[in-house]
Amino acid sequence: INNILANIWAKTDSNAGGRWHPLILHMLDVAASADAILAREPEPTRIRMAACLGMEWEVAQAWLLIVIACHDLGKACPGFQCKWSEAPMTGLQMPRSPNTNINHAFVSQIALADLLQEKGWPDELAELVADAVRGGVDQALIQFVAIVRDPNTSMREEGRRVYVALGRGEMEAGRS
Repeated sequence: INNILANIWAKTDSNAGGRWHPLILHMLDVAASADAILAREPEPTRIRMAACLGMEWEVAQAWLLIVIACHDLGKACPGFQCKWSEAPMTGLQMPRSPNTNINHAFVSQIALADLLQEKGWPDELAELVADAVRGGVDQALIQFVAIVRDPNTSMREEGRRVYVALGRGEMEAGRS
């Protein structure tokens, strides 16, 4: 991994200590998790998902994993990277006064739509998928985990707890 890419942070340890998880590894973790989730889906569901994209499952699967991995792409923007005072030196060209109030999810949505359009996706589909990713990846994972653990549990409370624990586990596993 080149030095700039390796030093763009995505997650930090809220208990201080300066520990963090690189964006590229977070994106790969999310793609791997999504792949495991998709593998559990019944084949007819996967086929329907692929059909919505106008693709066969074998092609759609790779695209879905790329799209899902890119859900936090906006965290690479200077405004987000400057939010953490202990951030490593990335080598990114930073503006004099970056806007740290930037919504990284909105930046992700715009960047992902542009990327998909550059790769030949129809404009409307690219924008629809990018909008769904911005608003839906975290909630989809939270709900999935809650349902798997206990179909009768409150999805919001239990799913959120597990999702946060999984995020903390990324750093505790030493993948930073």
